[in-house]
Amino acid sequence: MTMKWITLFSMVISAGQIDAAPLIVKAPVEQIQKGRALQMRLLRMQPREEFDGKAVLHRRDAKGKPLPELQASFQSYRPDPKKPDEWIQYYQAINLDGGPAGAVTQLVVYRKAGEPGEYAILNREHPRISTAPRFQGNASMKPYAGSDFWLADFGFEFFNWKDQRLVEEGMHRSQWCLILESRNPKPVAGTYARVKSWIDKDTLGLVQANAYDHQGRLLKIFKPISFKKVKGQYHLESMEIRNAQTRTRTTAKFDLRPRR
Repeated sequence: MTMKWITLFSMVISAGQIDAAPLIVKAPVEQIQKGRALQMRLLRMQPREEFDGKAVLHRRDAKGKPLPELQASFQSYRPDPKKPDEWIQYYQAINLDGGPAGAVTQLVVYRKAGEPGEYAILNREHPRISTAPRFQGNASMKPYAGSDFWLADFGFEFFNWKDQRLVEEGMHRSQWCLILESRNPKPVAGTYARVKSWIDKDTLGLVQANAYDHQGRLLKIFKPISFKKVKGQYHLESMEIRNAQTRTRTTAKFDLRPRR
């Protein structure tokens, strides 16, 4: 949740603005080598502190009309003090007014530094974190609580894929960025097939990500909007995900509190 930690989720100007500085294009072999190296740096990131918090998800339909807002709570904690490189992110939607029946309301993301994350859904059949079945990959690409956020977005699933290519460097949203292209090893309809991410070179914070479907069409745009300084560190305060195909949009506003 800090600027040096990739989790649900730096810097605002219009997404359509032309970048002022020229791009530095990487050679094909260098793209793969440096892409994999950047992936490892991202996967090794972990939070310094444990957090509790709340979030409000503001949704708009294809015509821009506001939908009933969703409220959620979340936690980020280390379940075993003897394993400081492992942590859990837990998200629970509190109200689902206007949400679809059967929507995912309780999500668990298991993280371990240097390794891909895993997911679990808590429900009546599997109410416990310790016994809920875990999954990865395309199975994580389903909506959370009727919003434009997918389960995969909470764990940045696209950073887990093996095919990572650092294709360019350049300015984007007023930040000098590493431009990473992530490719799904098994793209199918209804999933992200490719994701292009702009990552701040200094902090490794996500500046923007564009996701494309299996036909190469733009599907989603991820944009961190604002950050808040808590105990000397910057944490994500608001994030927008826009679905370019359904024309819907969800903006999440977070309120973090360090655990005592």
